[in-house]
Amino acid sequence: MNQTQSANMEYRRSCRKYLEDMIARRDFTAAGRYFESIRDVWSGESDTESGIILRLGAMAFGLSGNLSKGLTLIRNAISILSKSTGESSESAECYIILGNILRDLGKFHEAEKAYRDAESIFRRNDNLSQAGVALNKLAGVHFRRGELDSALKCLLEAIEYARKGSDKKKIAYLFGNIGRVYTLFGKLQSASENLKLNIELSVELQDEVEAGRAWLSLGYVYLLRARFDESKEALDSAYEYIQRNSMEKDEVIYLTYLGELLTKTSDFKEAEHTLNEAFRRADKMAPESLLAARPLRQLAELSTKQKNYRKALQLVNKAMVLMKKLDDAVEIGALHRIKAICMENLKQEKKAETAYIHAVTVLEEHKAKVELADALAAAGNSFVFGFNQRMMYLGRAEELYSYCDITSRVIDIQKIVSSLEEQSPITSVRAKTSGKKPLNITEYYPTLNPQLKTVIKHLKMARNSDMPILFIGETGVGKDHMAGYFHSIARPDGPYITVNCAALPEALLESELFGYRKGAFTGAEDNRRGLFMAANGGTLLLDEIGDLPLSLQAKLLDVVETKKLRPLGTSREVDLDVLIIAATNKSLAEMVESGTFRRDLYYRLECMTFELPPLRERKEDIPYLLEQFLHDNDLLKENRKPEPELVRQFVGFNWPGNIRQMENKVKQLAVMFSLAKDGSIAELSRTFFDEKKEEESRSLTDQVERFEKQLLLEALIAAGGNKSEAARLLSIHESTFRAKMKRYGLTVAAA
Repeated sequence: MNQTQSANMEYRRSCRKYLEDMIARRDFTAAGRYFESIRDVWSGESDTESGIILRLGAMAFGLSGNLSKGLTLIRNAISILSKSTGESSESAECYIILGNILRDLGKFHEAEKAYRDAESIFRRNDNLSQAGVALNKLAGVHFRRGELDSALKCLLEAIEYARKGSDKKKIAYLFGNIGRVYTLFGKLQSASENLKLNIELSVELQDEVEAGRAWLSLGYVYLLRARFDESKEALDSAYEYIQRNSMEKDEVIYLTYLGELLTKTSDFKEAEHTLNEAFRRADKMAPESLLAARPLRQLAELSTKQKNYRKALQLVNKAMVLMKKLDDAVEIGALHRIKAICMENLKQEKKAETAYIHAVTVLEEHKAKVELADALAAAGNSFVFGFNQRMMYLGRAEELYSYCDITSRVIDIQKIVSSLEEQSPITSVRAKTSGKKPLNITEYYPTLNPQLKTVIKHLKMARNSDMPILFIGETGVGKDHMAGYFHSIARPDGPYITVNCAALPEALLESELFGYRKGAFTGAEDNRRGLFMAANGGTLLLDEIGDLPLSLQAKLLDVVETKKLRPLGTSREVDLDVLIIAATNKSLAEMVESGTFRRDLYYRLECMTFELPPLRERKEDIPYLLEQFLHDNDLLKENRKPEPELVRQFVGFNWPGNIRQMENKVKQLAVMFSLAKDGSIAELSRTFFDEKKEEESRSLTDQVERFEKQLLLEALIAAGGNKSEAARLLSIHESTFRAKMKRYGLTVAAA
């Protein structure tokens, strides 16, 4: 090589280095311009250096959104490098970039082939670290297509490659992606744990880009779990990293998640502004990508919340075009759910029914549990289906929300189920003013639980007192039943009235509770005595007392203290003889500190407070309760006991929705049994519990195949490859640990 050729080669290398530095700084647009400005360096050349420069140019254009330009360049780079270097790591790097561009174009089948080619070439070149990168990219394709099992398998194999190379940075990144797969699986607690580990390792390695992305994903997990304050904190943490590192695409994702959060917390004006900004940026950056399609979907969600159904449909149709190009089955299923809601509200019931069924079918096929639960809940809350079908949809939605640990949505579903026969909260209140005893019990409350027995003992001692009673406990533990029991032993001959303080708007709640005189306000055409007066001589249960508006708490305090009532529109006080029982699943003490519950009212109520244990802590009562519910729903003949297998299933379940959830399950069984007409109740009920256990314990073999290998790998990673320490972490003997490693073909590099 002469001096001129040597100088030319040095110049080309310096151009390549400068281009690499610009891409490392994430200045992709400027990198694309620079690539074009050095056309004389690579145009018409076919050596290795030109191939690498073409690869870098393809990366710059692909990451800046010019996918078609990037695709042409990377195919040229592959052609050049295949001839000059053969199946080298340089060629494999090109296949990674080719896969990225094809993936962003929605050509998932071609992207999968590119990533598999890259992994194969890296592995043959003994470059296991980059082989893991290719597997991680392949997992992303499976993830987009809803093939979650395959995605998880790829990620676990990639972790093994990264561990062999002691590459903590890649391990951190892979744990984040495992967390994202678990998110779609509906395993939100596992998702949170993996993402937190990702954050911890990324901070340790000072990888701010990966830390920002992990916080972003964690914020979304909290959003799905309806833990909105934690979601906002996580998104704020993500935004700090995003701003510092000029992460343009991630900022669009942040704005999309934030818009969804604002929609769920009913800040519609700010949500619309945020989502429009997300779409504007995405449309400019990558108009035919998921980045642009997701804000459109969230804008459609927002429009349905605002009851602007025609606008929502327009947005759904626009997003659907993009999602179909991208072949994103989960998003397509979610869009069909939104479409169904719009069609129903626009009185196009047949189209709504078709869209609901399509949504459920697509999401069920791809095992996207949270989105599937949302679709089932929407269908179960729809009037286009009959009672039996709605009950089955709601039952499945409740199971999935329970599986995903989204407690607030479990409670929502239980309320919908309870209200199917009593659609209006006002009707519900009035239906309970008949004065009938609420339960067929007097001195005896059936329980084997020691804590509950103590509560009953104290209630019997308090039966002659007129002091207010406060029941606290999780939703569905039976606070209303216990209130009914206390009424039956304290004032059995008086009326028993209940009102749900969360079910009625403030203005209506005041008039329902305290009554009014004719002419007290517009629309008051007759006198109404109110629920306090209806309960005179008996008991009034104020359920969900924590939701009583502050403006009414002062008036309630006055009634509790004086035993007198002044109806709206009059100055005359009426004497009352009412036993007041309050119930809540909230911490009133915390509400007092936050200023949302009056301190003086709390002190009047908390003197006689009884906490009811959740059903998971009183499983000894489940067989009796099951028997009662089966009898109530005509599923058990007189003097017969439930099948032992059925009892085992019910006792083995943790019932996050407590007694109410269990009662609803039996009601749903009754619906299924009326349709099936054959098979045992235990056989039918297995469908409920199998869904919950699907990922946890289908069978011993399945559980080992799916998760034992992962546990071994994670223990090895945590122990730095030391098998003795890994065995100790798993609390098993080292010989057992080694045997399991051999069974799964696991190897570990020397520490």
